[in-house]
Amino acid sequence: MSLAAGEAPVDAPGPSAAGDLRWRELPAAAADPLAAFAAAPASGGRFCWIQPERDLAIVGLGATLRWRPASQEGRFAEAARFCGEVAGWFDGPVARPPVARAGRASGGLPAGPILCGGFAFDSEPGGGQSRWSGFDAGMLVLPELLGVAAGGELRWLVTAPAERLAEASRRSLQLLRSASESDPRPCPLALIGSSGTAGDDEYLATIEAALERIRAGAFGKVVPARQVTLRLAGAPGAAAAVELLRRLAAGYPTATTFAVSSGNRTLLGATPELLVRTGYGVVEADALAGSCARGESAAADAASAAAMLANRKERREHEIVVHHLRRGLAAAGVSLDPPPAVPHVRSLPGIQHLCTPLRGRFGVAAGTIFELAEALHPTPAVAGQPVAAALEFLRRHEPASRGWFAGPVGWTDLNGNGELCMALRSGLLDPDSNEISLFAGSGVVDGSDPVAELRETAAKLEALPAVTDDAPLGRVLAQ
Repeated sequence: MSLAAGEAPVDAPGPSAAGDLRWRELPAAAADPLAAFAAAPASGGRFCWIQPERDLAIVGLGATLRWRPASQEGRFAEAARFCGEVAGWFDGPVARPPVARAGRASGGLPAGPILCGGFAFDSEPGGGQSRWSGFDAGMLVLPELLGVAAGGELRWLVTAPAERLAEASRRSLQLLRSASESDPRPCPLALIGSSGTAGDDEYLATIEAALERIRAGAFGKVVPARQVTLRLAGAPGAAAAVELLRRLAAGYPTATTFAVSSGNRTLLGATPELLVRTGYGVVEADALAGSCARGESAAADAASAAAMLANRKERREHEIVVHHLRRGLAAAGVSLDPPPAVPHVRSLPGIQHLCTPLRGRFGVAAGTIFELAEALHPTPAVAGQPVAAALEFLRRHEPASRGWFAGPVGWTDLNGNGELCMALRSGLLDPDSNEISLFAGSGVVDGSDPVAELRETAAKLEALPAVTDDAPLGRVLAQ
């Protein structure tokens, strides 16, 4: 059965027949992508993807199509099929030459309309889903207005059914004019917490339970998550999402700053972890596991990094993730290059990680990235090992569903270029209640120290509060 005909829900106006969708590039507009994001209503659908290190910013506004999977368990396969069908709904090519940088084409950049969104962490529904209402098992949006800034060039694309393309173009031009005339001003951001040890005892008990199961041989590693909800001081409302995106991109230039909105709520963060990137026959993934705190000087950082590289527990945790990713990519048919013999240390604000980049070649096409995501997610870095046993423990012991935290978020065009990252260092913003729920996890293996794991989550939970005006989370959570 055709996905469009009901195998999976499509809840935005779509094409009435194959070949009915059109896209066009708008005349050059001076609107900044983040200003356009601010000018668009969150309820209509908003997506943002900022990678300062790659000189890339993507915004998707509005929804020509909005897809949700019919089955939580089969969501990635459904997404891959849906992507292929959408490509067939266009009249004519769904690409134009990619942006060139330094005299060569840049892989992993949109070459036409995109589908953007993400997926829940778990393949089985969990309880306590009220805060994630509208996100569900997954969601992909074909934006009505797409902005791509890369290599010093800014392009705006409009996508709509043929009979509504002119109307959509007028609406988009009006939004871009409004954005260029009212660039959002920075606004103050401060967070308010309730107590200095919120949830500490509960999390320590979860780690102790995990260590018991590890000693009993149930699994080798598990990654329990922590959730903390804080209030925004004052009433910044919808402006808070834009201001947080601006600050996160500036504060974490080597990470991917992202936002996905559903209804009035927005999941946003600055994640360091690439799940998979595809472009022009190349597949990339990063194994990111093993961590230590940053020092107060370059010498202290170097000493911590050397100690982490020599630490058997950290290296074992890292190798588990490398093995999982290589096995998953190979099983999917990717021809892998030999990995580096030793991981390198990736330094981020507040924390350092062991990182091994993986690269290979594969015949990518529309939807390929979701097939690869199915082979890779969840990784031991966000779930545990073996994955099935670790997931069963998390379903029993985490007090509330983690929703999209640690799930894949990102985008793909209809030619096989795309990128999915893990929704880490993230928070779910609710402007109606003026609250933000923060999430972080820590990998527990044999020999883990519960207090040290608690401190690791505290460092990760600092990612968003660290860019607010008074960075109060250090006074809210135990360090």
